[in-house]
Amino acid sequence: MTLTFLEPIKNFINKTDSKTFSYYMIGYAAGCVILCILIIFYYYRSVGALQRKIKNINSSREGVLSILEKAPSVQQQRSMVEETLAKDTDFKIGGYFKNLLIKLNLRDKEVAEETSTADLEENYRRSELSAKFEDMSMRELAELLQEIEQNSRIATNRLEITQSKKKPRTIEVSLTISTLLPKIESSIT
Repeated sequence: MTLTFLEPIKNFINKTDSKTFSYYMIGYAAGCVILCILIIFYYYRSVGALQRKIKNINSSREGVLSILEKAPSVQQQRSMVEETLAKDTDFKIGGYFKNLLIKLNLRDKEVAEETSTADLEENYRRSELSAKFEDMSMRELAELLQEIEQNSRIATNRLEITQSKKKPRTIEVSLTISTLLPKIESSIT
């Protein structure tokens, strides 16, 4: 039983000379090779894109895991901040700093003082105090910084020390300290 749909193909092959038939076969083979190359190319391109997506998802997952691991520590720190704020609800950074300067006999060395506040996330405000000093010794600065560090309500944000141009063997200091306050508190001095 011969297949009738193959008869025209058989007749076409028999009628063509061998040189033309060879060209047809080479063209057919080249077409198959090109088609296979394109299929392989698109396959590896798709696999590469999926692998990049997998890497991105894994890095995002690791980031989320890192955040979840830090959450108890952040919560503990938040409760410590809340306890510290609750201990002294009437804390004023300006008043604290003035008393500290009087205690250390540094009031005459201060040339400028500026206080500012900024709202932070949730229920907090940051009160910041910037002060400039002239003709200080390193010992006086060390005592001032030590006293500031002993107060858990105060954080030192910036400290700039330059050699004094007016008086030899002294320094000029620019200091910025800050504290957290509840948002409901309205006065900072």
